[in-house]
Amino acid sequence: MFLHGWGGGVVSFLPVAQRMKDCDCLLFDFKGFGESPEEGVRSLEDYAADVLSLMDEIGIKEAVLIGHSFGCRVGAYIAANYPERVLGFVITDGAGLKPRRGLKYYLKVYLHKFKRKLGFDLSKDGSADYRALSPVMKKTFVNVVNRYTENECARIKCPTLICWGKKDKDTPLYMAKRFLKLIKDSALILFEGGHFCYIDELARYTTIAKKFISEVAYGVGRGGSERRSDDCSRSQNS
Repeated sequence: MFLHGWGGGVVSFLPVAQRMKDCDCLLFDFKGFGESPEEGVRSLEDYAADVLSLMDEIGIKEAVLIGHSFGCRVGAYIAANYPERVLGFVITDGAGLKPRRGLKYYLKVYLHKFKRKLGFDLSKDGSADYRALSPVMKKTFVNVVNRYTENECARIKCPTLICWGKKDKDTPLYMAKRFLKLIKDSALILFEGGHFCYIDELARYTTIAKKFISEVAYGVGRGGSERRSDDCSRSQNS
């Protein structure tokens, strides 16, 4: 199951799924994205419930979750709270960890609050992507970005592959290392690209993801040192 990033949809992971012809792939639009209509203001828990409902409707008892950015928030919540439904988890340039904040960020926050208190026009505040959202999706966006998943990640027990672009500026590399530390059974693989490393190195990403799926879903090559590779840096948590 592919869990797309914020602003994405079915098309986001389609190039990967097309290269996985020997796997049963499910791509869908989260509510409020792609062809899926908005259904009120949503939370991370709501999006996770949508995924589980879809699995139940189709008859999927368990799956490997492959998430990108926002999709990793949803995947982490499901993997932590419904471990029986998740065979493995592929985090791809994942969001959900509390970012490091500099002085510039806090100055922006305080200025925004000051302007709001005085009744100034706030229509130009925030990123261009945020301003383009509908009122409902703006509230949903605020719910999502302020919902961190460190607690969920620390409870994830399934095998987890962390794929990250070295040049990622949206979710910097230090976050990948935090995911690796938080999730006990995890491995980190670095790519040369940015926040969309799965597109930047499509062939390599797909090959690695397919190998991971073969191990966790079908038991091919599972167990001990067979699961290690030169590409992979495994978590040292015990």
